[in-house]
Amino acid sequence: MQRKTRFLVGLILVAPLFALPIIIAITVNAIWTLALFIAGFFASVYWLYHITIKNIKPKYPLVNPEGHPDIYSGRMPRPIYEDVERFPWFFKKKRKKTADNTEKVRKKH
Repeated sequence: MQRKTRFLVGLILVAPLFALPIIIAITVNAIWTLALFIAGFFASVYWLYHITIKNIKPKYPLVNPEGHPDIYSGRMPRPIYEDVERFPWFFKKKRKKTADNTEKVRKKH
């Protein structure tokens, strides 16, 4: 389930818990009770937002391993350096075809 979907499902579950007491407080004219329930509703929605959406760690480091950020560190995702160390075969640099190699192949044919 995606984060936004989890937040909306949680909001749908939390809203009815506060809807009935808020309606009763409005009809009875209990201003302090109404303020208390509205504050509780906003606090529970903030708590739900903090758990579902905001409390997510990024999957890539935002700073270079040396600890010195460069000018692109906030805008450009970095590779996971541990993966580069664990799987060097996956992150190998590919050989570029040079003009000399292509000329040799053409001369053979």
